[in-house]
Order: sequence, then C-alpha cells, then structure tokens
Amino acid sequence: MPMFPEAWMDELLQKTDLVSLVSEYVVLSPKSGRLWGCCPFHNEKTPSFSVQPDKQMYYCFGCHAGGGAIQFVREVERLGFVDAVKFLAQRAGMDLPDEVDDDKLRRERQHKERLYMACKEAAVFYHKQLLTKEAAEAQQYLTRRGVDGKLAARFGLGLAFDTWDGLTNHLTAKGFSKNELIDAGLAIRSKNKEGCYDAYRNRIVFPIIATTGRVIGFGARTMKKDEQPKYINTGDTPIYNKRNNLYALNMQKGKHPQDLVMVEGYMDVISLFGAGVDNAVASLGTALTAQQAKLLKRYVERVYICYDGDAAGQNATLRGLDILAAEGIDVKVITIPGDADPDDYIRQNGRDAFLKLKDNANTLNGFKLNHIASQFDLHSADGRENFAKKACAFVGSLEPVERERYAPLVARKAGLSLDAVKAQCGLAKPMEANNAVKKRNTINKKREAKDTEPDRIEQMLLHAMQSSREGAAYTAERMADAELVFLSPGFAGYADALLVAFLAEETPDLSRLVAELPEDQAEAAARVMMEDPITGDVKPLVDDCINKLMHNRVNERLKELAVGMNTPGADRAALLKEHAALIQKLKQFK
Repeated sequence: MPMFPEAWMDELLQKTDLVSLVSEYVVLSPKSGRLWGCCPFHNEKTPSFSVQPDKQMYYCFGCHAGGGAIQFVREVERLGFVDAVKFLAQRAGMDLPDEVDDDKLRRERQHKERLYMACKEAAVFYHKQLLTKEAAEAQQYLTRRGVDGKLAARFGLGLAFDTWDGLTNHLTAKGFSKNELIDAGLAIRSKNKEGCYDAYRNRIVFPIIATTGRVIGFGARTMKKDEQPKYINTGDTPIYNKRNNLYALNMQKGKHPQDLVMVEGYMDVISLFGAGVDNAVASLGTALTAQQAKLLKRYVERVYICYDGDAAGQNATLRGLDILAAEGIDVKVITIPGDADPDDYIRQNGRDAFLKLKDNANTLNGFKLNHIASQFDLHSADGRENFAKKACAFVGSLEPVERERYAPLVARKAGLSLDAVKAQCGLAKPMEANNAVKKRNTINKKREAKDTEPDRIEQMLLHAMQSSREGAAYTAERMADAELVFLSPGFAGYADALLVAFLAEETPDLSRLVAELPEDQAEAAARVMMEDPITGDVKPLVDDCINKLMHNRVNERLKELAVGMNTPGADRAALLKEHAALIQKLKQFK
C-alpha cells in the first residue's frame, strides 16, 4: 500500500480523536475506565464494543474487530487504506501531502484537483448563462416545471447554449487544457483527435455535487418534448463514478434525517424539495448499486424507494429492495397512483398528499408479494392457485414472525383458507437469498468464534512482546528455542511487526504502527492493547506461556498417536514407544 510521510501521518493521528470518530456511528457510554457501545460491525443487543481513549484503540469482544482510527474507517465505510487516510484527512481539515512516496499517487492527485477546478468553473459558467436574457426559453421551461429562481439557485441549475464550443473556449481561456476538459467529461474529442467540443448543448444542466461539496459531474436534460436521449450524463472520470454517488446527498450534510426518499431523476428530487420534502436523493442514470446503498447507510437506517410507477420503475424498485436490505437498511416502497412519477404527483397534489403515500408505504416483502400477484390472473382459479404456490414459496422462506404477518395477505388474494396457506408455507424450503440481512452478517458470524486456550496464551506472549524491546526479543528467542510459532496469522503478523519496530527504535509509536497494519493484525493488536500494560520482568510470564504451549502440543500429539494405534497396519511398537516418551515429557511440565 502507498505510504504517507511519517510526520504527516503522526499529525493526522493526533488530530483524529477515536472517541469523536466512533461516536459519529456508535452511542458510547462510560464504564470501568472505558467507553462501551453496540458494535457497528455485527448485530448485538448487549454492548461488547469497547474504546480506550488513552490508547486510541477499539476492540469488540463479540466479533473481535479491532484497531485504531484507520481500521475503523476502513471497516465502517468499506474503504481501502489510501481512501481511509483521505477520509480522515478531509475530516481533520488536512491537505494530503504532495511528497507521498508514491509519485503516481501524487500526480493523480494533482490531475484530479485540476478536474475539480474545471467542473466548478463549468458549473458557475452554466448557472450564469441561465440568468441571462438569452435564456428566456429555459427559464420558461423551468417555471412550467415548478422551478423558480430560488430553487434553481439552490441546486445550482444552469443552461448550456446551443453552441459547439462556448464552455470549451471559456475554460481554455482560463488556462485549462483540452485534455483536462475531456478527462472531466466537459468536452468530447473531435474525430480528427486534435480538437474538442462541448459535451452539452441546448440543455438544462444539473451539477452533481459530492458530499464533500465539490462539483464532480453533470446531468443535462433536453427542453424538447421528443428529443432523445432525454438526459445526457457525465460518464466515469477520475473524479466521478455514478455508481458511487447520489444526486443531492450533499444537501443532507449537517442534517440528521430520520429517513431518505430514493427517487429516479433530478427533477423528482427538485420538485420534492420545492414542495417541502427535503430528504430526497436520486440515483444517477443507473440502477441502485451496492456502493450507493453503503453511502445511504452512513446517513439513515430507513430508505423509502419512490420510483416511477411504470414497469421499468417497478423492476428497478425490485432490484433496489434487495440491495438496500443487504446493507441492513429498513426499506419501504412508496407507490404513486396511476403510474405517475414523483415529480408530476407532488406538483399536482402537494406535499401532504405525498406524505400520506409515504405513511402508507409498503414493506419490502409486502411489495414483493404484490409484484408476484401482478404476474397472475387472480380472477381465474388457475391464476389464483399458481399465485398461491409462488407466494407461499416466498413467504415460506421468511422468518417465522414474517410468515405469520404475510400468510393472511396471500390467503385473501388467493381466496384460500388461512390454514391451507400456512400449511403450504410450512412446506416451502427456506430460500436463503431472500434474507438479505442474514447474508450481510455472514462474515461477522464467522468472526464470532470463541477464543481457545492457545489463543489466550498467544495473546499473553504478544502482550509481553509489546511491553518493551527486551520483552519482544526474549519472547522471540524462547519461541524459536521451543520451535513454536504463532498459529493465528494475525498474531504472527503483529509479532513480526513488533520485532521490526523495536529494531528500528527503542520505543516505537504503536499507534502509527497499528494504523498501517492489515485488518487481521490490527485486530490482534487491539485485543492485546485492551489489557493493562505489564510491569516488571516479563520473563516468568513468557516461560509459563511457552511451557503451556508445549504441554498442549504434546497432548495433541498423544491424541494423534491414540488414533494411529487403532489404525489397521500401523506400526504399533513405534507408536507405543513415542507415546511412552511423551508421557515422560509431560511430567516435566507438571
């Protein structure tokens, strides 16, 4: 992984208070000198997630997640090391260093800064054009759509005139190269490969603004009724990927909404805001993605999907439901009557009517059942029977409480008795794929295995190694003499990192050391750092741990020999001889 300068990393870690960071995701309460809360990485009711302010470390005694600020951000935001450092740097108000060891990373950063600046200048340029006398047609179009000047300014709407190079000439005059405009998605390379022309012409322009407040891309809508495509959107660029962003999510910065309404288009969002529903966001010309679901999870626990009522919108809703549920988001579906879209509905019926639809929103599984019902003719006996079979298979895959809730709905639609439906649901085989939240927690459940005795002994040896340079050297020496190694890969990696650190300096900065460790090694470090520091001579503790590990190893070999002696064709005499020798060796440990 690219490394950042040590002095800069030290400053970043000093400016990052782990308690403040974790508190943005977890409610912490003091107890016994530590702070406790429910773990954000696995489901639990009793808090087992602990933060030690003095050591700037966290550790979960339930799922064993642990580390420092960088590990926390990596896991909670699903980021790589470099992106996690960037996340914390932005949070701390620090610029990334120019002198990173990775020259490529530095060049990429400089190029991205130029693209950000170009997009910002383009947004200002388009917005100023919308305010001119020559933009009367566009202004009238927006007025007809219910967008006044104040709302247009709030979203930074603009206008691209019907010219080939208006923006290109404006930005090149400001010092931007044509390649920078092409890389930012603002211009398109000419066929002769030498020039370029504006990407948007004669369209209303919607700036796409990241949660950081930076303009990263644009959407552009035609004002002509029959022109296709209706929308042109910025493609993937070094600073913009539609799968990783949501339109208008930046409007939620500093707020604490109870939920968010997910719609399809720019105008849906703007119309909802104009009517007073100011917690709407939109996907960006793409079906909802897992990355967008993770982004939503940072802000709310509940999302209302409100896509268009046509077939395409309903299919998009179905895809979005499982993606959101897989992130543990409570998802509901707002159904717009008459196959209308949210933009038209709220402009015709107003805020209160829309909020009433929201209050009556369907659950994830309720919507799926209604969708199943729409595929059959419920006026015919065959249609009702086929619906009942498919619906019962679905309901049978749910949790028992949910089966109880939805079985009556299936019975009413199918015209069957509740007993018949319940019997059919009970026969249906569980379909793991329908329980998205259970799938999400699979990794966490694997982490919840209890510590074994060898794990605890190895942890004590790491504790001794961490105490001092002498402790690290003595532990490594005794383990080598006994031909023992750490069985846990995380423990082994952290032990190696400690040895290297103590070789480099007498008292290494353990916070910086942990910040750059892989996940499993950081968790091992966090487990050790949760314990009180060892004082005094660590040698007796190390010797005792080594003896226990050797004792365990002998016992394991004795079990293998017992199995071997009962195996046909085994050399029982040789096995018995080894068995007797190991029994004598055990007496030494006692």
